[in-house]
Amino acid sequence: MFSRVWLLLLAVGTFAIGTDGYVITGLLPEIGHDLGVSDGDAGQLITVFALTYAIGAPVLAVAIGSWQRKPVLVTSLSVFSLSNACMILVHSYPEMMALRVLAALSAAAFTPAAAAAVPALVPSDQRGRALGTVSAGIAMSTAIGVPLGTLVGGAFGWRTTFLAIAVFTALSAAGLAIWLSPLGAAATAGVRARVAAGRAPGVPSALLVTMLWIAGAFTLLTYLSSVLATLGGIHGGALSIWLAVYGVAAVSGNALGGRAADRLPTSRLTVVSTGGLTVALASFGLLGSLGARGATGAGWALVGLVVWGIFGWSFAPIQQHRLVELAPDSAGVVLSLNGSAIYLGISLGGFLGSIAIGRGGATAVGWTATAIEVCATAAALTLALRAGARTRREPAMPAPMPDVHDDEETSTLKP
Repeated sequence: MFSRVWLLLLAVGTFAIGTDGYVITGLLPEIGHDLGVSDGDAGQLITVFALTYAIGAPVLAVAIGSWQRKPVLVTSLSVFSLSNACMILVHSYPEMMALRVLAALSAAAFTPAAAAAVPALVPSDQRGRALGTVSAGIAMSTAIGVPLGTLVGGAFGWRTTFLAIAVFTALSAAGLAIWLSPLGAAATAGVRARVAAGRAPGVPSALLVTMLWIAGAFTLLTYLSSVLATLGGIHGGALSIWLAVYGVAAVSGNALGGRAADRLPTSRLTVVSTGGLTVALASFGLLGSLGARGATGAGWALVGLVVWGIFGWSFAPIQQHRLVELAPDSAGVVLSLNGSAIYLGISLGGFLGSIAIGRGGATAVGWTATAIEVCATAAALTLALRAGARTRREPAMPAPMPDVHDDEETSTLKP
């Protein structure tokens, strides 16, 4: 009965990491007030976490790539748990920032190792389902973890939310130490292989689209609680409901994007995804400009969140599929680079959002996010037109898709 307990434990670990990475968006006012900083400064906790992860993931992949994977998984989760548990003792902004850096580094070590462990432990015909189980932890963190964490934090204090995350992570680490089989080191690409994969035709431009896509989203998402409070007076339990609806839409969008990527040209789908997200983000800027408040603002904000979830989060599986098409021989490497691009974009979005909310409030945040997403859509459209022109010049040569999970670690973290 315990033959697959390790798989659920890995999913619990990714669920805890995903919740920890995003839950601050729902607790921003409480954290800022408690630490004596503005919402803009509190939002930098997300920026620093994302930037640390973006830089730390490729560095750690090379630095600890030769280590046994079971100790890496157990140790990284233990450190992650400790960093969250210590937040109950935090009384200053610098202390909180230091703990966010530690949490990000441990997450950057765990997530790729978790993805790399699955192919070594299950038969090849079950890898897709097993990897889906592990990555489901991130999806569920968006739909359940963040709204539940926001609700708990609002009722019992934001430190309670991080303590709960620490407990879940500690249980996962202990379970993996007991039930996970010993694993050898993963085959990890060196610096030269990563640079070569990152320079493959079409890959740099695609990674730029990834960064712009998530930067636009997180310019608003980082300060979503403040924006919703301004537009519709949404806070406390109501905020948890709005975030839950958004999370369900995001999970649905992610599933729809994956199915669409198997049937339609991915270069065109990225335009549809970023274009739909642009419309959703613009609705928040428009609501602010029109002075929408109360029930009207809350209702239209909910509609915007649903559109955002469906279109915005369909992008992740579409873009992953696109990158594998562009560099089939280096699929694992380019997907890990895509993970770094995601977290670089998150940090950029949090930074730009802090400037916008400090200078123009909720309205400025909405329009700043929209401007960034317009750039993402324009870049995606340019690449789609180039891909179409190339297809017309050169007949497509069908080739079997590689098993990307045999390459090396892949990032299962999806926003």
